[in-house]
Amino acid sequence: MSMAVWAGRLLFALVWGAMLANLVWPFPGKGFALFLILMMVLIAVHLLQLLMFVTVYKEHILWRRGDYWQIVIFGIIGWLAIVQSQPQRQPK
Repeated sequence: MSMAVWAGRLLFALVWGAMLANLVWPFPGKGFALFLILMMVLIAVHLLQLLMFVTVYKEHILWRRGDYWQIVIFGIIGWLAIVQSQPQRQPK
C-alpha cells in the first residue's frame, strides 16, 4: 500500500505541475482555458472530499494540520496516507 500511495502522490504532483505550468506559461490555443477549468474542477472535488472525510471521520481519526492539506492536494491518495499512518500516531 505504501508504494501505491507514493505512486499516487507522484502522479498528482505531475498533474499539479501541469496545472501550475499552465498558469505561468499559458498553453497555446484552447489548452489554457481547458487546463484552467480542469484545475478548478480538481480543487472543487478535493475540497468536497475534505468536507466529506472530516464530517464523517472527525471523531475516529487523529487529525493533524497537514492532513487537511494532504487531502486538498492529493485527494483520495492523501486520505489513504492518513489512514495508513494512524497506527503510529499517539493521542494528545
